[in-house]
Amino acid sequence: WSLSMLSASLEPGVDCPSGATYFEAATWYQLQETGSAVADATRAVPFYPTCIFEWQEDHTIWRHMENTEPPRVRGLGRRTLVVRSIATVANYDYITDVKFREDGEIEASVRFAGYIEARHYTDHDTEAGGDAAAHESLYSSLLRPGLAGPVHCHIAAFKADFDIGGVRANTLRVTSVGASDAPPSPREPFPRPRHPYKVLSHRDVEAEGIGASTFVADPRRPGAWTIVDRAAASPAGSPRGYAVTLGSFATTQVLPDEHPFVRAMPFSKYHLAVTAHHDHERRLTSPYVQYDGEEASGAQDLDRFLSDGESLLDADLVAWIAVGREHVVRQEDLPLVSNFGVAFSLQPWNFLPWNAAASGLPPSLSEAGAGD
Repeated sequence: WSLSMLSASLEPGVDCPSGATYFEAATWYQLQETGSAVADATRAVPFYPTCIFEWQEDHTIWRHMENTEPPRVRGLGRRTLVVRSIATVANYDYITDVKFREDGEIEASVRFAGYIEARHYTDHDTEAGGDAAAHESLYSSLLRPGLAGPVHCHIAAFKADFDIGGVRANTLRVTSVGASDAPPSPREPFPRPRHPYKVLSHRDVEAEGIGASTFVADPRRPGAWTIVDRAAASPAGSPRGYAVTLGSFATTQVLPDEHPFVRAMPFSKYHLAVTAHHDHERRLTSPYVQYDGEEASGAQDLDRFLSDGESLLDADLVAWIAVGREHVVRQEDLPLVSNFGVAFSLQPWNFLPWNAAASGLPPSLSEAGAGD
């Protein structure tokens, strides 16, 4: 599939709001009545698959109530610059947004729209004429008598090439939140048990590799994944950087690693993988990988990128980010699904001296925030 051209021009008022600006591109895919497409670069025509617009969101980027009499509430509505592109691949539409926010955050999201790929089943589909519905329910949600929606996954993957502060010498730093037993206080005359407390631990990942620079979010082991410039520190001594944070619940691959699909799409095993930058490692997958489990020469393969074991200390780094959802189909997905999706953000992490979106605060609050 070519996600860049299997689409039509965005529809004003449906895909993008009034006042949006549209960007022209060229397509040489001619869609056919049968649903297929014919590619002919000599017949390229212009179309408008991307728009950009400013969005006033329905909540604040910061808000606080001062405990005064009378109370004073202050806040700043969140204004976001949105770049949107939509690609239709057969029955699904993929709505991709990149949002630039006033505090320096960059959010990427993909929403899945369209209609499900359903299948028909009958008693002839089972051996010895068994219970077709019971058999089909092992793999699908039963939507109507004889109509099933197979379980499937949607995984959106991105490449983020980091040069923190314009420097190509960055390091992957992992911060973990844990608990530690509290030692007795020497100031207490009679030692007594104390409750455990939360602690932070930091480590710099030295080299790339599966299990070394690959990560799956675990709510039982929270923390932060940051790309930092160790040579540039804030006044507090913290290295400047950006963090990769998941903005939604995201699944990974449930099939075993040796499955042909997983071997063809190893990025589906991780939420985050970090490698050293190489120009020839352009993308996460390749048209030369056709889900047959065979490794084609020159194919784009994330596990192959990771196998080099190159140093990640003060290097030019690339983050490969994948966020997915298992689509357990429901009856309400007929005739069209209600759009659902996944998201992640790149957030400034000690990159700025304070919240850039708070620059318009009164001096009293700005000074208090800067000193806290």
